[in-house]
Amino acid sequence: MDETVAYGCTVNRELSWLAFNRRVLEEAALAERPPLDRLQFLGIFLNNLDEFFRVRVGSILDLCAEEPPPIDDKTGWTPRQQLAAMTHEADRLVAEAERVGRGIREALAAHGVRFLPADEADGPRAAAMARHFKEDLKPLLSPLAIDAHHPFPFIRDREEAIVSRLGKKTLGVIPLGRLPRFRVLADDDGHWILRTSDVVRFFAPKLYGRHVPDESVVCRVTRNADLTVEEREGEGDFRGAMRDFLRRRKRLAPVRVQFAQAPSAELEAALSERLALPEGVVCRAQGLPLDPAFAFGLAKALPAEVAQALSAEPRKPVPVAWAQGEIAARVRERDRLLHFPFESIAPFVRLLEQAADDPKVTAIRITLYRLSSNSRIAQALARAAENGKDVLCVLELRARFDEESNINYSEMLQEAGCTVIYGLPGYKVHAKVCLILYNDGGDEPRTLTQIGTGNYNEKTAALYTDLSYLTADPVIGRDAIRLFRALCLGEPEVETERLWVAPKSFLPRLLAQLDEEIAEARAGRPARAFLKVNSLNNMPLIRKLIEASQAGVELTLQVRGICCIRPGIPGKTDRLTVTSVVGDSLEHTRLLCFGAPGRERLFIGSGDFLNRNLNRRVEVYTPILDDACRRDLLDVIAILRADTAKARRMRPDATYALPEPGAAAPRSSQGDLRARYATLNAHPIPPPGADRAPGPLARLLAWFRRR
Repeated sequence: MDETVAYGCTVNRELSWLAFNRRVLEEAALAERPPLDRLQFLGIFLNNLDEFFRVRVGSILDLCAEEPPPIDDKTGWTPRQQLAAMTHEADRLVAEAERVGRGIREALAAHGVRFLPADEADGPRAAAMARHFKEDLKPLLSPLAIDAHHPFPFIRDREEAIVSRLGKKTLGVIPLGRLPRFRVLADDDGHWILRTSDVVRFFAPKLYGRHVPDESVVCRVTRNADLTVEEREGEGDFRGAMRDFLRRRKRLAPVRVQFAQAPSAELEAALSERLALPEGVVCRAQGLPLDPAFAFGLAKALPAEVAQALSAEPRKPVPVAWAQGEIAARVRERDRLLHFPFESIAPFVRLLEQAADDPKVTAIRITLYRLSSNSRIAQALARAAENGKDVLCVLELRARFDEESNINYSEMLQEAGCTVIYGLPGYKVHAKVCLILYNDGGDEPRTLTQIGTGNYNEKTAALYTDLSYLTADPVIGRDAIRLFRALCLGEPEVETERLWVAPKSFLPRLLAQLDEEIAEARAGRPARAFLKVNSLNNMPLIRKLIEASQAGVELTLQVRGICCIRPGIPGKTDRLTVTSVVGDSLEHTRLLCFGAPGRERLFIGSGDFLNRNLNRRVEVYTPILDDACRRDLLDVIAILRADTAKARRMRPDATYALPEPGAAAPRSSQGDLRARYATLNAHPIPPPGADRAPGPLARLLAWFRRR
């Protein structure tokens, strides 16, 4: 295919990500959402922006130093051109977020919850604030007047400090470190929120002794987190190398400096010099709290009845009707699907817990990327090893921002007797595969394989949409055995029959599925593909999608975040639509369907359509073989396609919009799926034989237990 065919059909990766964060911000702006839910979406937006600066801006700043500068394959821009576009769009988003923040404050105030600026406190509130400062904050503060004997302190990543100008040449700094971000006070008029940084800034003149501040501002520094551990560093001890990597990352160069108040030119210049800001890093003042943590902690700080009145009704996963008795036996009856967060992850957790105690289980193999705190899954694996099972954990220490947690889990699992390996040199292991081996006395072990789209994490399974496929299919089981054998040998490429495994076979098999639909379309037959992933930027795939559209294949893409292909470009992407769903649960499912009705081929897996997933990670997709599971997923796809409430559609200019309101009420796919699974799981389904009358031995044992 002509390499230039994609020109005019692509979007810059970084701008596409910022467009996704705009969609998150739009959820915070919805007046029909309860105020604390809106505040949480604003916190997610700000937290996302933090990560964008830490990772993506940090990466582009590094590219700016390369000669010759690498050129973006979507736009032809240099790194500096990308940086200029990124910071301009980020500034626009922050300005919009300030407007949204004002609306949220007004909504909270209407319910008696107000943010109280320190300089507006009077009467009893001023007295309460003064006591709070004197008793709770002042003893923990260490003001510094910077001079030859008092060097400028290191301001840690994303922590606030009060920076003051003490005369013409002296700076004052009060690091806030790990202090609580806010305090809630109450009186007859309601609840009042005092931000710690605002209170300390207000009282700063009392903290510098003979120095009198000319001005004081709240400052926050965001530092580059785009650091890669060198494989050679860990030749002797990769876990030790990762600990050193985490220490180094905490001290990387700034990529953003935020102010809660606009500083004078003199203070900004002095601070920029002290922080040694790299070229391209600019300072910004914003009318929002600088730290997103306030958005997630306020509900817990308010009285329960107040928080409940300001929040949506909590949604919990429903128990799974078929998951009664021995989970492995139910999977051997037929393959099973779990759909989170609508259904509970408990059946998978119980599967591992039962396997840990099952004498027929000889081995467990699992890939681990992000685990929850106090993980029952990790505890089950440890218990299995303590019970003499051969437990192999492929634990990826390089899972960004979860490195420290994974290091700790690696030690815990090793101490329990698990074999723990840390991924592969040059490749992150991002696959979600669990293999249980049973010895029934046959020539080969019987297998039970689980393959999913999301992490083995009980917390996120209640928040993210994900699929988990449980199968006793022996061919998939043999493929999983080959995969784990290759990982143990440090080999990223593995030959498989049914599983798609990146980096070797994921992209080729994906393109082959599209080629099959292209052939159908060119033969004059209906041809379709439905692709639901989180991100897409791979150019070989983009060119194949353009070719498929030109051939007449109907292409439906649901891409939550980054999507670097534009739909509706005449002669190129006319048959392609792109939607993005941002709802109460984070869309995380990777679900693919190729073929017109009657010949659908369905797959789920761990990898997005990003270059890193296709080329630099170990990812696994599985076909869905069971007829009932296939019908289930086709119903899910129909619900996803019918979303008119949250499915924003991408226009040819790469902007997004919700469908125009029609006569019918808007339909939310997440709401419809929640109702669907509540109905499907309304009544427990007992395992076969559970209703039989107990035999004589069972009755005798029951009598002894009663005694």
